[in-house]
Amino acid sequence: MKLKLALAAALMAASSGVAPVLAANAAEPAPSRDCFPSRAITGYGISGEHTAYLTVGVRHYFLHINESTRDLDYDHNVSVRSLSSFICTGNGLGVQLMGGYPPIPHQVVGIERAPPGQPPHWAPGYHGEHD
Repeated sequence: MKLKLALAAALMAASSGVAPVLAANAAEPAPSRDCFPSRAITGYGISGEHTAYLTVGVRHYFLHINESTRDLDYDHNVSVRSLSSFICTGNGLGVQLMGGYPPIPHQVVGIERAPPGQPPHWAPGYHGEHD
């Protein structure tokens, strides 16, 4: 009897259009859970004294570190090390920038998505070697 009632309620909800609305809302990622796979990183650069950026497709992400970004040796490979295969915006827990020879870890203390538009190294206020 309970199974018939549950089935009837599910059919009524589906026919009233409630179910598709819930499914559409569930598919949208929450802004606070903006994640990308670490293998999707296609570029990197410096955008401030304690801020590097990553390019992931057409998006850019700022990575904040406590050390100076000048300590990252770009004559050698710079890489990102993460405890998981996905990197998410937020506090940067478990994410490190590796740079230099031998590679020196720089703990990431914050990750945020850059505003859409030009890459961060072209943004107003950037003072780098391309100015």
